[in-house]
Amino acid sequence: MLNFLEHPESMYLAVLEALKSDTYPNPKVGAVLLDKNKEVKALGHHKGKGTNHAEIEILNMSQIEEDDVLYVTLEPCLHTDTSPSCADELLNTNLKNIVIGDIDTDIRTNGKSIEKLQNAGINITMMNSVNCFINPNYDKNNRSGKSITYIGKIATSKNNKITNNDSDNKYITNSKSLQLTHLLRATVDGILIGKNTLINDNPQLNVRLENLTDININKFVLWGSNESEIYSYLKKHPDKTFITTFDSEKSNVCNVDKITIKNLELFLYSKNIRSLLVEGGNLIHNFFIESNSYDYFYKFISDDDINSGLSLNTNIDSYLSKNLNLNSEIRLNNNSLHIYN
Repeated sequence: MLNFLEHPESMYLAVLEALKSDTYPNPKVGAVLLDKNKEVKALGHHKGKGTNHAEIEILNMSQIEEDDVLYVTLEPCLHTDTSPSCADELLNTNLKNIVIGDIDTDIRTNGKSIEKLQNAGINITMMNSVNCFINPNYDKNNRSGKSITYIGKIATSKNNKITNNDSDNKYITNSKSLQLTHLLRATVDGILIGKNTLINDNPQLNVRLENLTDININKFVLWGSNESEIYSYLKKHPDKTFITTFDSEKSNVCNVDKITIKNLELFLYSKNIRSLLVEGGNLIHNFFIESNSYDYFYKFISDDDINSGLSLNTNIDSYLSKNLNLNSEIRLNNNSLHIYN
């Protein structure tokens, strides 16, 4: 999973393209066309229902040569509805090499385009898990249309500390891990943190990546029942919605009556949240672990120890090992990323 990170000159560019638009209920899809020297000839992304697909965008802005390579984050569609069949349109070009990020699980395509392209003599290379990363709720949406995808994320030291009392630097992991965190944020509809993370870290919860800074993510704080402390933080964080168990005249305070996963889901549905990234410490992750809610979990680990700081609860690691599968481990310089699903 995430092997596209090892190819920053190709599929990674297609991923960035895909994340430039919110195309719900369709998946976000990006494409990049490279020439034989790996120079970019064209970039394209799907902008929403009724608009050109990413592949058609590429075809409209470039002359395809036989030694070009097309990278596309999702299998080209086979069917024709509001846009032409991307598979058929590609067959009308000189293109001989396509790298595909994932099979499209839409029953109208679901591997059929790949078979058709291969039968026509086009070389297909599969990268896998690219669309799962860009559109974490896509397969769920195809199955049920309602389920929220929950993604956990935490950073620890080598000796499992999640805070560092010896330093004013709030970041435990390196800049490459931070860059991937911002990329991960760009894939979801909302980010949720707990009250303690807000108070201690004062996070922006935005996407600080070139060309993706305009992404508007819904930001939530699971505040709970402590009404007396909230008002100073409402003034400091007007861009965040505070989820509470009390009423308030403030527009960014929402009372869910009781903090349960069911009540939270009902609230998130009302805000059109289909994928939620949960960032924070022990308390917030334990809330989702108790209901076995996580579909994915990203654990960033530094190679360095921290002498003094809060430790990660042992039950979190226990949950990851017993309830999820370790999909992959990626080196990020002096950090490692463990991805569970």
